[in-house]
Amino acid sequence: MPERSTGNQSLRIVLRFTAVAILGFLLFSFWKANTTVIAQFGLPAEGLGWVQRARLTLNLYRQKDLLTTAAPAEGESRKFSIEPDENVRMICARLESEGFVLSGPAVCDYLVYTGSDRYLQSGTFTLRSGLNTVEVADRLSNPKARDIVLSIFPGWRLEEIAAQITNLGFNFGGEEFLTITLNPPQALQEMLGLTAGQSLEGFFLPGTYSFEPEISAQEAVTSVLRTFVAKTQELAVSERVTAAGLDFYDVVILASIIQRETTDAGEMPLIASVFYNRLAVGMKLETDPTVQYALGFDAQAATWWQSPLDYTDLQVDSPFNTYRFGGLPPGPISNPGLEALTAAAQPAESPYYYFRARCDGSGTHDFSETYEEHLGKGCE
Repeated sequence: MPERSTGNQSLRIVLRFTAVAILGFLLFSFWKANTTVIAQFGLPAEGLGWVQRARLTLNLYRQKDLLTTAAPAEGESRKFSIEPDENVRMICARLESEGFVLSGPAVCDYLVYTGSDRYLQSGTFTLRSGLNTVEVADRLSNPKARDIVLSIFPGWRLEEIAAQITNLGFNFGGEEFLTITLNPPQALQEMLGLTAGQSLEGFFLPGTYSFEPEISAQEAVTSVLRTFVAKTQELAVSERVTAAGLDFYDVVILASIIQRETTDAGEMPLIASVFYNRLAVGMKLETDPTVQYALGFDAQAATWWQSPLDYTDLQVDSPFNTYRFGGLPPGPISNPGLEALTAAAQPAESPYYYFRARCDGSGTHDFSETYEEHLGKGCE
């Protein structure tokens, strides 16, 4: 009996030693993992429970290579948008499925460990190629890194876009934007086939553009112009346009006028037909928007588009005044949308030489073949 007791005691000692050794190894391993994770990824966020903290620490330690390696990417940068109703797990899963990170669970663990998940906000971000998972997560959780959204409305002139830029908080202001767009560098002229002295008016396709905050003025301008080229490269020009001796720049000029004459896409081809009919017989275009463009900013009304115009306004001495000078103005007067560009490139066939706004407040127009008919459609 004493010998059995001694044997059991020895076994208990061995087991205790083994347990202590295992516990020591686990504590050392956790200490090592914790030290490595803190050194590499920083301190854990406040408010984490010790179990959650331990789990996240071990996960980050095991996944540290995934977190510090960039996912393979094509191109210099891509956009990633966080939707208002997305939770952090959904965001992480999309980051992996769309190829921005190597592991969705790893980026989630990092976000929760650092507390960055609390700062995720909806919006669009520009993620440059070569960013590793930690860098992607840090950018998405930084509200200041969200893209700045620039909205360009149909019929705006460059100065109106410049005012929008000044108010949005870019690294550049409206004045720098105007310097580039009114006197574009040769590279931008060549992109659009422009000649010296021609501005970029007319080539800022209306729409919503998302830019990273660090973008320069020329990079932003180039990006918008690339959109214009991409969306208009397949725009077919009708035989009537070429028969009139007009080129694509002339189409843009006409489109910029059409855009200011109406917001109804359905009647744009008919308005285009009036202008082509007038050009064909040598009539002046006599369109108010060209005069408004020539007059410039109306300080009293705080607008670039003075209305109504009086007889004196129609006499302004400017090559853009189509009441005084025949043919097309020397350049576009606004930035038209695709509907106006299509109408200018593919005008309707019609017998009309005149149009005027309807009296019903619809913003649409009545069309006439003769001046007498045109006068008879005035509002009483």
